[in-house]
Amino acid sequence: MKIAIVGSGMIGLCSAYYLNKQGYEVTVIDEGDGSNNCSFGNAGFFSPSHMVPLASPGIVAQGLKWMTNPESPFYIKPSLDVNLAKWSWQFFRASTKKRVNQAVPILNQMLMESRTLIEEILANTKIDAGFDNKGLLMYCKSQHVLDEEAEIAELARQYGQAVDILSSSQAEKLNPGFEIDTVGAVHFKNDAWFTPNSFMSGFQQYLKTQGVAFQFNTKVLDAEKNHGHIKTLLTEKGKIEADQFVIATGSWTAKFLKQLGIKILLQGGKGYSFEVKDTPVLPKTASILTEARVAVTPMQHGLRFAGTMEVNGLDLSINPRRVLGIQKSIPDYFPQFNQDSFADVKPWAGLRPCSPDGMPYIGKTKKFDNLIVATGHAMLGISLGPVTGQLVCEIAQENTPHLDDTLLAVERYS
Repeated sequence: MKIAIVGSGMIGLCSAYYLNKQGYEVTVIDEGDGSNNCSFGNAGFFSPSHMVPLASPGIVAQGLKWMTNPESPFYIKPSLDVNLAKWSWQFFRASTKKRVNQAVPILNQMLMESRTLIEEILANTKIDAGFDNKGLLMYCKSQHVLDEEAEIAELARQYGQAVDILSSSQAEKLNPGFEIDTVGAVHFKNDAWFTPNSFMSGFQQYLKTQGVAFQFNTKVLDAEKNHGHIKTLLTEKGKIEADQFVIATGSWTAKFLKQLGIKILLQGGKGYSFEVKDTPVLPKTASILTEARVAVTPMQHGLRFAGTMEVNGLDLSINPRRVLGIQKSIPDYFPQFNQDSFADVKPWAGLRPCSPDGMPYIGKTKKFDNLIVATGHAMLGISLGPVTGQLVCEIAQENTPHLDDTLLAVERYS
């Protein structure tokens, strides 16, 4: 049986991996060259710690405060776009304790399963991506924020995660020689990380050796349809036939599905990253600067800093003020850094596909019996990639997904 996957990011490749293992003839199609999508430049986290979705109590009030600061970690560009208005309203509605309590169990299960699956994938493929399982440190500058993180830590413990609350000196012992200026940290010990660009390149090469076909620089224009069934994809280079089709095009998914008469609420959340090659000291543990919302990852080729959530359509241009906001926050936590540390960095930008409620869209659509959608993972595309690929494979086999939940339904906002 033939399956065509549109999108070569983490979700698309993980789907290809599991489908290929089950004997499907898989073709991956991508408009780009497969070397610089959102899965390449992110923080590389596998983070069960992020079991609370982006839409959560207090985020709206905090977001309004950040909107006035051009260097803040969160920004929604004002627009008259109807889809943005609908998305914003549903984001507001989802930011309640009741909705979060419904989401946390399923998101925690997905994250914990994915955390296990990535180690299985790495062992099977033998990809050297610098995988490290020392956990994630949430550095906090204020006692108030540390207390808030401690509440999330307690929630994580209730779901089986290992978490420690650390003083500043205890946190420093985990990174000898790396100075920190904080009141303390929360150590989520189940978290891990790798160098995503190394993994993605290696994963593509591995899949090719297993018989997965790739068609890069191929734009999908439309599809031939017949009575609720997709027959072929129409591309700039001709037709692509398959028995089933998977759409995993990240922030561009809503635009493509609209052509097929399917509406989902999805916004691109732009994030930035840059790497410092020559650091004063390289930390041994990944971390997040909690108040600044900046991720810090020791990678194979340097220290990567990543942050911001800028909702601005599908615009991939780099806003220097947002990058400066990340850079200015770092010395507040790490005194060994100053602005000269970032003189030669080259910022990267990528779009995370964000649903209003912070839950991904995974499943078939009501309109077509052979179309599977997998998108909306926001900042958890790497973290949720393996479990999403497994779910896509189960759906393609017409088995009941082991995580069959209405919170993941593709057309839940239709």
